[in-house]
Amino acid sequence: MDGIIRLLYSFKFTVFGIEIDSGNLIGTIEKLTNFSSVKGINIWSIGKTVNDVIIPIALSLLILFFMINLIKKSMEVERISWERVVMAFVSFLLLKYFIQHGYDFLSSIMNITNDIFVSITHAIGNSNSSINIADTLIDAVPDGFVDSIMTYRIIFKPFMTTIVQILTQIFLRVVKLILCFAFAPIPIALAADDEGRGKAIQYFLFAASVGLEAVIIYLATNIYSVGLAGLSSTVGSTNAISTIVAMLFLNGMYLAVIQYASQFAEKLTGGH
Repeated sequence: MDGIIRLLYSFKFTVFGIEIDSGNLIGTIEKLTNFSSVKGINIWSIGKTVNDVIIPIALSLLILFFMINLIKKSMEVERISWERVVMAFVSFLLLKYFIQHGYDFLSSIMNITNDIFVSITHAIGNSNSSINIADTLIDAVPDGFVDSIMTYRIIFKPFMTTIVQILTQIFLRVVKLILCFAFAPIPIALAADDEGRGKAIQYFLFAASVGLEAVIIYLATNIYSVGLAGLSSTVGSTNAISTIVAMLFLNGMYLAVIQYASQFAEKLTGGH
C-alpha cells in the first residue's frame, strides 16, 4: 500500500529550470520565491529583453510629457521663473537616467525585499524544511485497510488539484516579477507630468509588494507543513472521514493564504 501511495502522491519535475519536488516541499517553494533563484530561471531574460525594447519608447514618452509640462508652466505667466524652468530640466535629466537604469533600480528594490525573505527563512528554519508529502500522508492516514482506501481514493483529486493551483499561484508571482522589470521604463516616463508622478511611485511600491509576496508564501508553506505533519500525531484517535476533512481543510487554507498574499503585500507597501 505504501508503495502505491508514494507512486500516486510523489512528483518531481523541472520546469523553467527549477526543480519541483514533492519530497522537499519547503525547499521547492524557497527556490520559487528566493529572488536569487528566480533570476536563474530560463525565462527571466525575457524581462530584460522587453525592457531594452521599451526604453526608447519610454524616452519618447518622456520627451512628450516633458514638453507638455513645460508648455503648461510657460502659460502660467505670473508663476514662471528661471528656477522653475531649471528644475524642470533637472527633473527631465533625472527621469532619463532612471529610465535607462530602471532595470538596475528595480533590482535594488528586489534585493532589499529578498534580504527580508532570506532573514525570515533563516529565522524560521525548522525540522519540516524537507517535508515529503507522500510520507506525511502515509503517516497521517489510519492504518485500517478500508480507511486507507477510502481516504486515498476520496482525497486524491481535490488534494492534487489544490497542490497544482498553489504551484500555479507561486509561478504567477514569478511572471509578475518579469512583467514589472519588463515595463518599468513606462511609469518612470509618465512621471515627467505632475499627474503621472504618483503613478510612477505607486508602480515601484507595487513592485516591492511583489517582492514581499515571497515572505508570505514562505510563511504559508511553513504553516501548512506544520499542520500536515501534525496530522500523524492524531491518527490513532480519528477515522477516515476526519482525516479527509483535515487534509482538505489544510490544503484549502494553504491555497487561500497564497491567494491573499498579493493583497496583503500591497497593503503593506501601499502599492495597490
